[in-house]
Amino acid sequence: MKTGEIRYSLLNHNTTCFLHYIIIIFLLFIVPHQLNAQDISNLHIEKVQEEGLTNDCILSINQDSNGFLWFGTKEGLFRYDGYSFKAFRNFPGDSSTLTGNQIECLYPEKNNLWIGSDGGLSRIDINTQNIKNFNCYGLKVNTILKKNDSIFWVGTASGLFQFNKNNYHWTKVPGFEKSTFINSLTDDHNGHLYVTTRNGFYCYSKLTGVCKYYRPDLPTFPQGDKNAPLSFSKSLLDNQGNLWIGTWDAGLLRFNTKTEKIKTWFYKTDDLHFLPYKIISDLLQDENGNIWLANKEGGLTIFCPSKNKFINYPVEWAGESRISGAVISLFRDKSGTFWIGTENGIVKYDPHYVHLSKTTYQLKTDTGLIYTHFAPLTMLKEKDGLWWMGMYEGLFMYDQKKGFIQDYSKVLGLPANFAVFNILKDKSGATWLSVKNMLVKVSENVNNRNHPLQAEIFKSPDIKSSIYILYIDNENRIWIGTHSNGIFRFDPEARKFISYHYNTMGPESKINEIRAFCELSKDSLLIGGMHTGLILLHTNTGRFEKITWNNINKLVSDLTINELYKKDKDLWIGTDYYGLWATNTQFKNPQIITVNDGLPSMSVSTIVGDKQNNLWLLTNAGAVKFHIPDRKITQFNKKDGIQSPDGLTSIVIDDNSNISIASKGCIYSFNPANFVKNTHPPEVSITDLRIFDKDYTIHKGETIRLNYNQNYFSFEYVALNYTQSRLNKYAYKMDGLDKSWNIAGSRRYVSYANLDEGTYVFNVKACNNEGIWNNTPTKLVLIVNPPFWHRWWFYLSLCVLVLSIIYIIYRYNMNQFKMRLQLRDNIARDLHDDIGSTLSSINIFSKIALQKISTDKRSSSELLQKISDKSERTLDALSDIVWSINTRNDGLDNFLMKAREYLSEVLEAQCIPYDFSIDPEIEHLKIGMVSRKELYLIFKEAICNASKYSGCTFIQICLTRHKSVCKLTISDNGKGFNINAVSSGNGLYNMGQRAKKMGADLYIESDENKGTLVSLSFHIPRFR
Repeated sequence: MKTGEIRYSLLNHNTTCFLHYIIIIFLLFIVPHQLNAQDISNLHIEKVQEEGLTNDCILSINQDSNGFLWFGTKEGLFRYDGYSFKAFRNFPGDSSTLTGNQIECLYPEKNNLWIGSDGGLSRIDINTQNIKNFNCYGLKVNTILKKNDSIFWVGTASGLFQFNKNNYHWTKVPGFEKSTFINSLTDDHNGHLYVTTRNGFYCYSKLTGVCKYYRPDLPTFPQGDKNAPLSFSKSLLDNQGNLWIGTWDAGLLRFNTKTEKIKTWFYKTDDLHFLPYKIISDLLQDENGNIWLANKEGGLTIFCPSKNKFINYPVEWAGESRISGAVISLFRDKSGTFWIGTENGIVKYDPHYVHLSKTTYQLKTDTGLIYTHFAPLTMLKEKDGLWWMGMYEGLFMYDQKKGFIQDYSKVLGLPANFAVFNILKDKSGATWLSVKNMLVKVSENVNNRNHPLQAEIFKSPDIKSSIYILYIDNENRIWIGTHSNGIFRFDPEARKFISYHYNTMGPESKINEIRAFCELSKDSLLIGGMHTGLILLHTNTGRFEKITWNNINKLVSDLTINELYKKDKDLWIGTDYYGLWATNTQFKNPQIITVNDGLPSMSVSTIVGDKQNNLWLLTNAGAVKFHIPDRKITQFNKKDGIQSPDGLTSIVIDDNSNISIASKGCIYSFNPANFVKNTHPPEVSITDLRIFDKDYTIHKGETIRLNYNQNYFSFEYVALNYTQSRLNKYAYKMDGLDKSWNIAGSRRYVSYANLDEGTYVFNVKACNNEGIWNNTPTKLVLIVNPPFWHRWWFYLSLCVLVLSIIYIIYRYNMNQFKMRLQLRDNIARDLHDDIGSTLSSINIFSKIALQKISTDKRSSSELLQKISDKSERTLDALSDIVWSINTRNDGLDNFLMKAREYLSEVLEAQCIPYDFSIDPEIEHLKIGMVSRKELYLIFKEAICNASKYSGCTFIQICLTRHKSVCKLTISDNGKGFNINAVSSGNGLYNMGQRAKKMGADLYIESDENKGTLVSLSFHIPRFR
C-alpha cells in the first residue's frame, strides 16, 4: 500500500547525475512506499499559457538571434515573446506568406529564420518579418542543416538536397534512393553527415560523396518481421562523439562513430534499465550528459547513460502542471529552459524556477482511518526526522521517514481535542507547549523506556482563557499571551506565574488577545495583539507604555499586530491589513512595505529570519522572501507549487537553512542555497508602435518618422526572459525629453503626446525575475517632423514674400508719385493749352476793344462777344479739369451725370434728338481718374463732331457692360465721311491717343451718307 508521497524538486540543474540517482535509490529503498520509478514530481513542468496559439500540435521549436521563440505546428508558425503568440500562415495565392502550414523544422541564423514545411522551404526576416519562399520541387522539407555560409543541407520527403542561398540553386545529392524519406541530419564535424530515414540511416562523406547505409540487425523487430521497414526519427551527437538515434517501435540506439558499434535499448515496462515507450520522436542532451527523449506515445523520458537508467514523466500527471498528450518536439533555449512540444500544447521545465518540494502526511487513527486535511498551527523540528506539530485537534508527532503523524495528546495524557498554538524549546532543551489555558513541559522520561517522553502541566487560576502565544526570553522565562485574559510570565525555576496589568484604561484593565512578544532588552518587552497597537512593557517596573508616531499616530493606536521580529537593531512588525512595518528599537523612522512594493497581501502573520539576511513571511496570499539589504521581495505561491497559498500556517528554518512551510495536509520544504539563479539579463524588443490606436510594425534598427500632427503615440516592448516572465521589470527613457530613467514596473507600454519637433532616442531596458538588469538598452530613433511653417523653406519663402510685398508697395508708391507728377504736368499743360491761350486771346481782344470803343462801336461789340465766348469756353475747360481730378467723381454715375449735362447743352440747344441708354449695373462701378477724364473727352469729341459736322437728325448713345468690360457706342444718321480721306484735323487723332492712355479699344466706322459709329471698349479694374 502506498502510504505517503514525497515530492522533491530538481532545482539545481548542475547537480551531477550520480548524486541525482543516489537520491532516487535512497527514496526507492529507504522509503519504498513513498516513491516509485515513475514519480514525476522531481521536475516542475509548467504549462505555457497559449494566448494566440490556435493549434496545439507542436512539431518543431527553435529560438532566433533576437531571443524570440518560434513554434511550428500543423496549422502555421507562431512567434512567442513570453506573453503571447503571433501567427504566420500560408494563404493560397499570396507569395508573401509561408509555402505551407505544417511546419516540420526550423533553423535560425543571424537576422533570418529558415522554415521547412509541407509546402517547401521559406525564409523569414526576423527584423522586418518579410517572408521569401523557395520552390523545392514541391517536396516536403523535414530538416535543415547548415553546410557553410552559402549552402544548406535540406532533407526532404524524397532525398537530400543542397540549397545555395545566394543564387537559390538546388542540387540533388546522389547516393540515396529516390524515395528516401529523410527525418534528420547530424554533422559530426569530422567530414561526415549522418542521415536518418524511414528505413535505416546513412553516413555521407562530405569529402568523397560516398554514402554508407546502416540497418541494424536488432534482436527484436517490430511485429517480429526482420524485413519490415525500420523507421529512424531524430538523431543527436553527444559530447563523446556518439550518435543517439530515436526510432519508431524499435527503441533507442547509440552508434559509436569511431567503432561503428551499435547499442540498443528496447521497450519494457516497470524496469528502469529499459525504455518505457516504443516511439521516440525527438532527442535532446543536457549539460550533464542526460538524454531527453520525446515519447510519441505520451510523456517525457530522461536517460542517464552513466547509470543506464530511465526516468519517465508520463501523461498522467498528478498536479496542476502536466504533460498532456504525446510529446513530439524538444528544445533548450539560450537561458537553459527546456521547451516540450506536445500534441496538446506547450510545457516547459525551467531549472531557474523556484519550485518547492511537497511532502504529504497522513494521520492514522487507532481504528485504521486515515486523515490528510490537518493543518499545523505550529511546528518544531526534532532529530531523526521527527516533528512536533500543534493542531486544532491536539499535539502530534510527525515521522518524516514513515510519512505518518501520531496523536501524542493521549500518549502524554493531555486533554483531547484542544488546540495547541505554540511549541517552543527552552535553553535547557525542554519542550514547552500550550494546551487550552495550561502550560505543558515535555521532557525525556529516562525511567520508562516504553514511554520515553513525559508531560508536566502548569496551571494558574488567573489564566481563564486559552493561551494564544508563548515566548521565551534570554532569561529563560516564558511569557504567555492569552485570548482575552491579558499577559502572564512563568518562571520555570520558581514555578510561579506573574500577571501583568495594562493600566492605561484603569488599574484592572487587561490587553485582549495577545499575538506577539519581542524582547528588546533585559528590562523591556514589546507586545502586540488585536487592535492594541505597539505596547512596551518595562519588565523591571511593570509599567506599560504606548508607542506612537506623530505622522501615523491614529493608525498605530489600534493596529492589529500579528508578529514582532528583531534583527540586530532593526524591528519588523507583521500586521493585519496594513502590511509589513520596519523601524528600529528606538522606534524611529517607521516605514511601511505594502503590495505596491511587492507583497502579495497586506496581512503578514509570521516573520522568521535566516542566516542570509532574509526575512521569510507568511501572508494571506503565499510565502515571501524579503531580502533586507535591497528590500527585494520574492513571492512563493501556486506558480511555485503551493496549492493553497492562503492556507500556510507555520514556517521553520533549521540549522542547515532548510525551510519548511506547513499547510493543510502537507509540508513544503526547500533550501534557498539550491535555487539556481537566473543570471541572464534579458534582451528587450520593441514590438509595436501605435499611433492614434492604429498599429504599425517596427523593424529592428529602423528610424521612425512622425508628422507634427501625429501627436499621440505609444510603444509596446517585451523582455525576452521566459523564467517567471510576470516578474520582469522595465525602465524607459526618451533622450531629448526625459532626464532620467522612468521605472515602469511590469507595464509593457508607454505613451507620449505633443512632442516638439526634433530627433529623439527611445531607450528601454529590463530586468529578469532575479532583478538582473540588461544595462545595454534597446534604442529606437524617433524623428518628429516639424510643421511646414517651421521648415527652412517656409522661412525663406516668407522672407521672399515680405520683400516682394515691400517692393510692390515701393513700386506702387513710386508709380503713384509718378502719376501725381504726370497729373501736375497734365494740369499745367491743359491750363496752358486750353486756358492760357484763351486768356491771351481775351487779353488781346480786350485791348483792341478798348481802342475802338469810342470810334468803332460795331467792331468793339464783336470783340466783346468774342471775349464773352472765349471766357465761357475757358470756364467750361476749367470746370472739366476740376471735375476730372476730383476723386469723388470716380464713379460712372458722375460721368453719366456730366455726360447728360453736356448732351443737354449741345444737342438740345440744336434741337437734335438723341437716345441715351445705360445698363442698370453700370452706375455703381468705379473708374480711375485718368480713364474717367479721357472717357469724358472722347465722349465730348464724338458728340461735338456729330452735332457740328454730320448734319444728323438723331444720335444713339449706349453704355453697356459684360463682366469687367464696358462698351460706349455713339452713332448718328448723318452724312458720314470717308475715314481714309481724312487728312487734316486733330479730332480723330486726339480720340485715338486718349483711348490709348486709358487702355481702351477705339473703333470708328463711317462712310459717306451712312452715318458714323464710334465704339469704345474699356476695362473696369474693380467691379461688383
